[in-house]
Amino acid sequence: MATSLTIGILAPHRSNTCLRALQELLQNCEKRGIRAQELGKCTPSAQWPDLVVCLGGDGTILSSVEQAARHGCIIAGVNLGHLGFLSACGCDEVAQLVESLANSAYRVEERSMLQVTPSGLGTIPGETHLALNEVALMRAQTGKMIDVDVELDGSLLNRYHADGVLVATPTGSTAYSLSAGGPLLWPTADVMCLTPICPHSLTNRSVVLPEDVEITLRPRERRGRSGESLIYSTDGQATHTIPLNAALTIRRAPESLRLLFLPSSDYATRLRAKLGW
Repeated sequence: MATSLTIGILAPHRSNTCLRALQELLQNCEKRGIRAQELGKCTPSAQWPDLVVCLGGDGTILSSVEQAARHGCIIAGVNLGHLGFLSACGCDEVAQLVESLANSAYRVEERSMLQVTPSGLGTIPGETHLALNEVALMRAQTGKMIDVDVELDGSLLNRYHADGVLVATPTGSTAYSLSAGGPLLWPTADVMCLTPICPHSLTNRSVVLPEDVEITLRPRERRGRSGESLIYSTDGQATHTIPLNAALTIRRAPESLRLLFLPSSDYATRLRAKLGW
């Protein structure tokens, strides 16, 4: 019996490897009676399928997670890149993926996301963004440090003098946060992680926080730099400008991302493989 899932395929990078994987995926879906069609280079905004198969690396998946989470869509990644922490399988396992879809033999993990809301002069009222990995705040001019007050539920934690500050989910602990010296977190843990980027003080370290805490980042002016602005990014995909007199509020998003994995996949095995343990 064919699966009742409607499947869209996102293949934005038209390399030979990607095109071969796309052809193999479509052919195997047709053999198993699965309704599948390729999506455009841009993620769809209206009718989302039940499941989107992303052909590429983690960046391809991250480019679609905000809309997928808002529409309750499942994401299955076929890794054509390097690390592929978020992927369900590699490009040599496309037939196995289709077989698992046809037999409904797969796991779906709910991954927490961050909701970031800018406020203050120069921001758009009601504007919010979602991030699966992290939200990073830094100065628009590279090579310059920032001063930023970090508040937890309205109480000051610390004023950081650093290249930037980032807040990561457990899923994002193996991404930018890890490069900045943050800890490895189990992806289903109910926590967030606050990490200063290259802090000026050696005593400033990552802090693991409960997921229900509200984090506020308040940039502070430094002498001679009142006219400069900062930027914040979500998952390294979208970048937004924020003035010095504004603030960012970060909390766990009401939406979560549904990631598909094959039954044989487990996180400990992925860690060993991806990190070379």
